[in-house]
Amino acid sequence: MENIYFTARRAAGLSQERWAELLGVSPEAVSQYERDIILPSDRVVLTMADLADLQVLGIWHLRKKSEIAARELPPVERLPLPLAVVQLLDAIRSFSEAHGEDELLRIAADGRVDPEEEPRFRAVVRDLDGIVRAAMQIDYAEKG
Repeated sequence: MENIYFTARRAAGLSQERWAELLGVSPEAVSQYERDIILPSDRVVLTMADLADLQVLGIWHLRKKSEIAARELPPVERLPLPLAVVQLLDAIRSFSEAHGEDELLRIAADGRVDPEEEPRFRAVVRDLDGIVRAAMQIDYAEKG
C-alpha cells in the first residue's frame, strides 16, 4: 500500500520542497513522513488534508497512529461517489436480508442483551459496522 502522506502530496501535485513550505516543516520531515520514519502531528495532517482536498487522510492518519483508532474506526477508502453509494445501498440491503427489520428491536426491547441473545446481537452489530463504513465512504468520496 502506498504511503498515505505521499498520497496526499501527490493529490496536491506538489514537490516535497513546496509541500514542506506550505506545511511549515522541513523537506527532511516530509521525506521522513513519506518513508514511515516519523508521523506528522495532527495539525500538519489537517493542513495536508485541506491542501490536497483529501479529508479521508484524517481517518487514515488516526488509524495509523493509534491502536485504538485502528480497532474502532472502520477502514475507509476514497471511492468515486457512485461506487460509494452503490456499496452503501448494498450494505443496507444485505443487512435487511440477513436480519429483517425487527431483529435488533426484539433483542434490545427489554433494555438488555441476554446471554442467549448475545451471538445474534454480535452478528447484527458486525453487519451494522459494514453500513457505518459504507456511509463514511460516501462522506469521503471523490465528488468531482
